[in-house]
Amino acid sequence: MDLQEIQTADLRELIKNKLQQAYEKLQAPVIVEDTSLYFDAWNELPGPFVKWFLENMGFAGMLSALSTFEDKSAQAVCCLGFTLDGKTMHFFEGKVKGLIVEPRGSRNFGWDAIFQPSGQQQTFGEKTAEEKYRISARGKAAAKFKQFLKLKVKQK
Repeated sequence: MDLQEIQTADLRELIKNKLQQAYEKLQAPVIVEDTSLYFDAWNELPGPFVKWFLENMGFAGMLSALSTFEDKSAQAVCCLGFTLDGKTMHFFEGKVKGLIVEPRGSRNFGWDAIFQPSGQQQTFGEKTAEEKYRISARGKAAAKFKQFLKLKVKQK
């Protein structure tokens, strides 16, 4: 479903707004997510705006703008939101620390080719989908959501 994205660097606020829109359209339980990339040298940027940075600057432009900074560390963050009723909202966040590097590997998903997770030799773009999922921010957020659902089932 295509949802409007409010202009905010606050990922949780973005997810809350998406949940409200999706629930209003469907009048049913919904799950939404967004994945952001934060360069430590740039504070809160590009964050949720990474898609627009890539569209307008590409890898070359982003790497060039970052080249003036010594700090190349970054953090990938995924926030998954869930609501049953459109009122009570649950948020599940996954984070992965890493470095911004020259592009390597697949460019099928946004910034995968320039993000190398800490302690790893490959970028997300060089990993198989299975390898990436095991350590990705989205995989971590999904695991937290799965645990939440298991607890909900046990409570009933």
